[in-house]
Amino acid sequence: MTTKPSPQDAASVEKCLILGHGFHEDERAKVCEVLHKIDHRLAGVPEDSAKLEIGVKDRDGNDQKVTLEAGVGKAHLVATAEDEDVWAAVAHVREEFLRLYNDWADKHKR
Repeated sequence: MTTKPSPQDAASVEKCLILGHGFHEDERAKVCEVLHKIDHRLAGVPEDSAKLEIGVKDRDGNDQKVTLEAGVGKAHLVATAEDEDVWAAVAHVREEFLRLYNDWADKHKR
């Protein structure tokens, strides 16, 4: 029988986020704010079973690409966005992550 982690041991974006290439520590609060909607998918997942890493390639360049790589329990998901505005791209990877996670969860309910 599995038990839900206590609130202090549960995963959250703030606890599990790694800022990768292209993001700076002084942007952590804003990145967490944009990704906050992901927290409801992390509910019930122990902190040590979740890892989120966000990075941006060619920031502010013509080929800017934001990538969110996430390991949540047994799910391993990669969401990308290529918006010109980095914060719009972060919002798009959040939505892509949620779509991917929902698809994964639907397939693994059986």
